[in-house]
Amino acid sequence: MALSTETRRRFAPEVVVLGLGAGAAVTVILLHIAVPRAPWAPQWREPESRVRIYFDVAREQNLPTWFNVSLLLLAAVMAALAAVLARAAHDRAALPWVGLAFVCAALSLDDMTSLHERLHSFGVSIGGGSGLTYAAWLVPGLMFAALVVLAIAVLFRLVRRRARLLLVAGVACLLVGAFGVESVGNAVLQAQGHGRTYAYFLIVEEFLEAIGAVCLLAAPFAEIRFRRSGGEFRLAYRPRESRDRSQLPVVEDGHPGPEPRLGESADLK
Repeated sequence: MALSTETRRRFAPEVVVLGLGAGAAVTVILLHIAVPRAPWAPQWREPESRVRIYFDVAREQNLPTWFNVSLLLLAAVMAALAAVLARAAHDRAALPWVGLAFVCAALSLDDMTSLHERLHSFGVSIGGGSGLTYAAWLVPGLMFAALVVLAIAVLFRLVRRRARLLLVAGVACLLVGAFGVESVGNAVLQAQGHGRTYAYFLIVEEFLEAIGAVCLLAAPFAEIRFRRSGGEFRLAYRPRESRDRSQLPVVEDGHPGPEPRLGESADLK
């Protein structure tokens, strides 16, 4: 019975999503690196080669863009589903999940249409445009970053530990990638131009942003209970009550009471 429980935990939906998403993110980065170096197609090494552009993480409207947009859009859909299920369960997390859904949808729209690039002039007018803010959109972008952090912070208090870890990891990767690594990379770009060092920063930035989106996609899965009963597939929101031994009922000798039944433990942990 213990083996069955461990197997169910090992293949929890959020873990599967995290593993598949991380693997896909690595694949996208490897294609970006490998395609221009393909020995059978030296023409792909040309900067304006259509094949190279299609796999280039620094370009827009290509495979990496589609991948990131899809991750964030799926994250928005799953957050909205978590909100619906939480509302049905009369859980206070419903509204914060809606907030996260809007945040992920906005990030997806921005990635698809490059809205942040349109803030360059405004960013320059308020002090950006050189050094760490060489990409001037970073300055006004801090305001939206604050909203993202606020949405995660509100939701953080209302979900269980695994979802909390995924939310924190997701927002940390996104912010470190977009505002940390990209800022330093932009300073390198201004000082040295498009060289190998800048290329390394670009790869790290794009990978962090993809992993951040994967974590935000996996987080709702940690709060949704997937069940198959009587040939039907059912979804429900997981209750927030802790099942730690420290909160089990106490019997007269001072020791914790009996463990929850296997079905409860497997669903709630």
